[in-house]
Amino acid sequence: MIVDIRQYEPRNAVVEAVEVNGLDLDDIVVWINETSKLKGIVGQPALRGRSAEYIDLQTPEGMLRAVLGDFIVTDGAGSFWKISRSVFERSYAPHVGGEGE
Repeated sequence: MIVDIRQYEPRNAVVEAVEVNGLDLDDIVVWINETSKLKGIVGQPALRGRSAEYIDLQTPEGMLRAVLGDFIVTDGAGSFWKISRSVFERSYAPHVGGEGE
């Protein structure tokens, strides 16, 4: 049996992203809830002052938890997902250019 292994590369797309830093969880939740097309619990911040602050995020794959240092990313079409800092920094660079390109 021959295995069909192929190479893949990221799509050339601009995304919006924010790092979960524990300082502006409420503002991130507002952004998610205003932008997301998914139903259910979206953007539930942990109680402040706890050692593990996080946001529970409804994604197309189900509920995920974004913890401090993770990035929350949207494609602009209402879908959100979380990416760890190490993967995000290797996969994305700041977009250079103006709005509406």
